Amino acid sequence: LLVLLLCSLKPVQPSSVSEIEILIPVDLYKLPDGLTLVGPAPKEIEILVKGPKAVLEDLKRNVPRYKLDLSGVAVGSESIAVNPDLIPMPAGIQITRVNPAYLIVKVDRLLEKRVPVKVVVSGEPAGSYSINDTLAKPSTMLICGPESAVGLIDEIFTKPIDITARSESFKKEIAVDLADGLKICSPSNIVLAEIYFTAKVVTKRFAGILVQGKNALFEYNILPGTLTLEIKGPLNIIDNLQPQKDIQVFVELKDLEPGVYVRRATISLPVKTTLVNVEPELFTVKIFDEKP
Repeated sequence: LLVLLLCSLKPVQPSSVSEIEILIPVDLYKLPDGLTLVGPAPKEIEILVKGPKAVLEDLKRNVPRYKLDLSGVAVGSESIAVNPDLIPMPAGIQITRVNPAYLIVKVDRLLEKRVPVKVVVSGEPAGSYSINDTLAKPSTMLICGPESAVGLIDEIFTKPIDITARSESFKKEIAVDLADGLKICSPSNIVLAEIYFTAKVVTKRFAGILVQGKNALFEYNILPGTLTLEIKGPLNIIDNLQPQKDIQVFVELKDLEPGVYVRRATISLPVKTTLVNVEPELFTVKIFDEKP
């Protein structure tokens, strides 16, 4: 009977015990009010565990999580020791190594700040158009994050809005673009962007434009006989302007008797254009004693 009992108490075979490495996710909690983390937070730790193969296989399928208590942290860099006793393990499993032994977190004060929102565009509008104005609604947003980062920000920007080949003003809902570690504390991170276009305005010089007399009772001569104009207006109008057809330049000669006069010319320009400069400004008009 004793021999049979001793034979039944066989020792655990070495092959039934194994040792493996497992990555354990880290959960951070109990961060004091008014503080926030800076930069990347610890995400996982590596542990070496030993135990029965069957239990280890189940452990790999059901990895536990490690809760890192931040209730005692203050502003600055904190090194917190990993406590293996807080890692839940099934019966028969022993933790033989933890890496790293300490988890480092960087802590800063949490700051809120209201800043303007600016609309960002990409691409170029249709050739003869340019952006006249951009508006964001709401025009300001409340951001929050580490004091060291928020304190440096004076404005935030939307994600780029493509305006390639566009000429019609339009509106678009778009999210704001924030640096890592910052977030919007306003109800939403979406703004309504309004983009307004206008025709490009250019100035062009036109030379050799004929000066005519108007309502003359006698033969006349005007010197000089041409003038040069600088005209400002929308690019599409200026580019298509035909000076001799679209611009009228004349000197009013009504009721002038024979003699010599100094007069200014009357200049009629296309709609939406303005006169910037004229050379010359005065003209010598000689009226002859002859009927036309």
